Amino acid sequence: MITSPSIDDMLEGLVLALEADILPNLDNPKAQASAQMMQSLLQGVRQLLPIYESSLVTEHNAMNEALRNAAAALGSVNGAAADRIRERAATLGAAEDLPAPTDPAATVSAHRERTEAVRDCLYDLDELQRDGVSEADESLTILRAMLTPHYLNYMGTFPMQGGMLGRG
Repeated sequence: MITSPSIDDMLEGLVLALEADILPNLDNPKAQASAQMMQSLLQGVRQLLPIYESSLVTEHNAMNEALRNAAAALGSVNGAAADRIRERAATLGAAEDLPAPTDPAATVSAHRERTEAVRDCLYDLDELQRDGVSEADESLTILRAMLTPHYLNYMGTFPMQGGMLGRG
């Protein structure tokens, strides 16, 4: 019989196969932990699939706004780090927000550019804070306020059976 399983169906099959066929045959505790981590990651991907593209669009648009606001919070601060933050806000942050998901490759690419810009801003803000620039604190707060809900969303997407498992 020819079927067309969805991506979710295939991932569910992997999770079930790990549970029924692999885990019972593993005697090594580290191998068991690795298999459970694989199950958890596969389950996280299953839960992330339906919202992935819309999450990228939401985060992309939030990063645009955060880049602009973080630069504005620096006011007239001088220096190379502040200039780099303003440049990112003037280029990437000034781009139009993305509409509801369209082209997945374009969405992923735009999201990655902004992710890298936010990361680079965090490095520059660290430099400014170490130099004693108080405006950097407000700018960092803006970026943290944008990032925190996204981190919580991802953490909630990847549950772990039996608590957190480590590789140690």
